[in-house]
Amino acid sequence: MKALATRFIALGIALMLATSPVVAQDAPDSSATDQPQEQDQSAPPADDTGSATLAPTPSVPADGATVIAQWGAAPAIGPDADKALAQRWFREQNTMRARWGVPTATRDPYLDWQAENLIREHLGQPQLAQPQGLNRPAAVTNTQMDQAILSEPEFWTVSDDLWQAWLDTFEAQSPDGWNDARPGEPWFSRENYLLLFKVQKTPPFDRFRLLGIAGRVDMTNTPPTDIGSGPAGALEQIAPGSVVTYEPLDYPDNLVAIVGYDPWINPDGSIRP
Repeated sequence: MKALATRFIALGIALMLATSPVVAQDAPDSSATDQPQEQDQSAPPADDTGSATLAPTPSVPADGATVIAQWGAAPAIGPDADKALAQRWFREQNTMRARWGVPTATRDPYLDWQAENLIREHLGQPQLAQPQGLNRPAAVTNTQMDQAILSEPEFWTVSDDLWQAWLDTFEAQSPDGWNDARPGEPWFSRENYLLLFKVQKTPPFDRFRLLGIAGRVDMTNTPPTDIGSGPAGALEQIAPGSVVTYEPLDYPDNLVAIVGYDPWINPDGSIRP
């Protein structure tokens, strides 16, 4: 499974379990990953009472119309997928921030226009004129800003809601060893986030309260691949019938342009009003 959307977990595990003083010295030495801890898969003891036991009734996969009614349609490759990629990046960003208890971001249409032109410049495409009536936010005058074009190695042809639900299955977990090292203490806390920030283990765009985002899916017309049996099984656990409904494919060559302004935290770790 490709390590998409593990900006905090992979970095945080390495820090908190290897170098950060917040973990006890006798914490277990684990090669942490972004995956949830494996559950005990052992079979239950045999029933030697002689009484018959009924096997659990398997769940019946939902039909396609029911799946789409609950989870939404998958975006078509093209402009719809480009917009979906940008929205997925933004949604994941704010979901992670909310878990840590730090300020979430607002997506601004003026900055979206800037991000669109940033990616067009990168691709050698004509720039878009500023839409009439689209005004620059006051915070854009702030000197602290950043912009970048990031590679996104996965875009699945499932609905946006189901994509986020799949991310939640592992991004919402504490790293292996955390509960043993710090029993009763939450992994996701503002304090832990600020510790990671001070050692530069958080993504730069997490600082900004205003974001503009633009996406491009399938940059090189690389043939998509099947998402694999493991991810497909995970999708079925979340939404029975989703694999048959969406027939999900993975597009590996995608770009996201991001423009950020108005940071809530300074590079030295001090909080801005």
